[in-house]
Amino acid sequence: MPKVIVALEHLECLASKNERENTKVLELSDHIAKLEHEKLERVQDRLRFEKEVEEIEESWKEETKQLVDMVNRLQEENRKLSKRLEDNQDDGCPSTPGRSSHPLSPELDIGVLQKLRGQVDTLRDQMRNKEKELSYKSSDVENLNRQIDRLTSTVRELRRKARLGQVQVRGLIDERADFLAALQDNQREVIGLKQQLGLAEKENEDLYNSQSDSPDLTNKAVYDLDDPDRPRFTTSELKEILHDRNRLKSRVNDLEEEIERRRSIKGTAIETETAVAAGERTANENEAGKEEDSETSPVEEERPVQGPLPYEPDDAPWKKSESGIRKFFRKLFSETSTVSFLPTPATNRTPTWTSPAPSPRHRPPPVSSTELKPLHR
Repeated sequence: MPKVIVALEHLECLASKNERENTKVLELSDHIAKLEHEKLERVQDRLRFEKEVEEIEESWKEETKQLVDMVNRLQEENRKLSKRLEDNQDDGCPSTPGRSSHPLSPELDIGVLQKLRGQVDTLRDQMRNKEKELSYKSSDVENLNRQIDRLTSTVRELRRKARLGQVQVRGLIDERADFLAALQDNQREVIGLKQQLGLAEKENEDLYNSQSDSPDLTNKAVYDLDDPDRPRFTTSELKEILHDRNRLKSRVNDLEEEIERRRSIKGTAIETETAVAAGERTANENEAGKEEDSETSPVEEERPVQGPLPYEPDDAPWKKSESGIRKFFRKLFSETSTVSFLPTPATNRTPTWTSPAPSPRHRPPPVSSTELKPLHR
């Protein structure tokens, strides 16, 4: 589960990063579109300016041509008038129009030339201004072209990063699908374990109820009457038996000493028979004593450790600040987490395990160590 949450948090970070990059790409695309629009407008302004310059040049050329034609025509008229004046002077009869036109032609030529010079100077100034504006526009267009190239490379790099981010997102989506499948399997296992836990709690409750209904057998031994190995003596009877055994042993020892003393007097055969009989009796008594010792030896069994399970530490690594994914999973499993992982109210206490009661053959009445001292004599 922590791996799934970490993967989903990583996926969320990548998704937000991809969204920011897409937003930045859109902003740059809008800026590029705006710059391209400005470039087109400037290109159109430049074309319009060039067209105006061409029109001005054409008009200037036409005016210049007209003025040149006028100057040529005036010069031609001036030559004609000069020739006519010369002819009249040669003939000795100057005409009135000749006299009137001859002094007027130089003044007319000077005025026309001055006018033409002023127009030419004005057109030159306009041409210089237009050329300056054209150079400014050209520099602006070059700057815009450089900006467009730089933004195009930036957009290309961002698109490459966006493609890499999309590939990573696809990989994380596949991992998320795998994690979700594993999570569903774990949920199914948890549901099965919950069902088993419910059955176990129900059985525990039934067992507790049955134990509460049955009589209290604490510190009590239950024997089966059909068991041939069940205890048949009480503590007092066992004490008497041990006392008799010790007394018989001491008597047998006395008899053996007496037999040995008489053996020196009697023959070898009688001594041998007496020794064999005494040995058999001693062996039988020893075997009987061993059986009684085995029956009277208490069996100690180790009991399992009792008590509740320890609590989780407060500085556990999973107790951290919750992210959006952790909050989502906490909200998702809030309903399932309230399902009873704890015992039901009928069994709302710390369970303790008790070792099973030993069989009757292993639970004879206890005998103190002082009572068993004669056995080791």
